[in-house]
Amino acid sequence: METALPAAPCPSATAPGGVLRLRVPAERHALEPTRLAVVQFLERWTLDARALFNVELVLEETLLNASLHAFDGPGPHAVALQVRVQPDAVLLQFEDEGRAFNPLQAAEPVRRASIAEAQPGGLGLMLVRKLARAVEYRRVDGHNQLTVAVARS
Repeated sequence: METALPAAPCPSATAPGGVLRLRVPAERHALEPTRLAVVQFLERWTLDARALFNVELVLEETLLNASLHAFDGPGPHAVALQVRVQPDAVLLQFEDEGRAFNPLQAAEPVRRASIAEAQPGGLGLMLVRKLARAVEYRRVDGHNQLTVAVARS
């Protein structure tokens, strides 16, 4: 099933065979309806609260980074999202036509000595890498393809 997400409200999120496909506008306003669609889709499977939280965090961080950093010039731009449920993991697959960016090669953020020295931002990629069971990146025919596996329990 492939669904184009409107700005709001959340579309129905059902798909045969444990796969949800969405085409998500690469805009901040699309984050919440996308999150709701994914959560609704995942209700059919038993995910513990931690696994669901990890899926939501990976989803939001990845889509936010795409909306803020992936594209040159005005849109509309979109991210193709596929959510696949496996026995031991939820696979989140993101594909876009943005600038090439391999999150596995991004440097770890500098840890500040105190909260006074800390600045907002820059921790999302680290969180995604730490919460995921596996992260894979490929650049194919001008497209970024990112797959993040999140443990189901």
